[in-house]
Amino acid sequence: MTNIRIALAQVNPTVGDLLGNRALVVETTAQAAAAGADLVAFPEMVLTGYPIEDLALRPSFQQACAGSLEMLASDLDAAGFGDVVVVVGHLAPPPADADDRRGFNAAAVLHRGAVVADYAKHHLPNYGVFDEQRYFRSGDLPCRIRLGDVDVAVVICED
Repeated sequence: MTNIRIALAQVNPTVGDLLGNRALVVETTAQAAAAGADLVAFPEMVLTGYPIEDLALRPSFQQACAGSLEMLASDLDAAGFGDVVVVVGHLAPPPADADDRRGFNAAAVLHRGAVVADYAKHHLPNYGVFDEQRYFRSGDLPCRIRLGDVDVAVVICED
């Protein structure tokens, strides 16, 4: 079995600051890569900050998030971290045929300058301070990536 060094990034993103949060991911990935990480896992919704509440329903913010995710993949590759697998939480837009504006609370797998996999959170909490069913739709597909000879599942929070 292959040994995999996984870095768990404990960061404090700012709600709505896509540019700043992108820079935070690149900076933290640099630190993890210097320590020998093969995979860096970031928190839920790190790209947008969390909780984003009504921002999640704005089409302009959804589009900005999609563009920022693609730019982050390119930024990581350009900074020399393309070989490190990076998992980032983000807001994914709703399907084109959706009957409302709820997108997905998602986790993207970035590698070699591209988004190579994406997972949408299935179990949306709706208690206490959480009102995720209002802002997000539930995903229904599993996500598995392969690192060397090891399969790794991608999940979010209660999934």
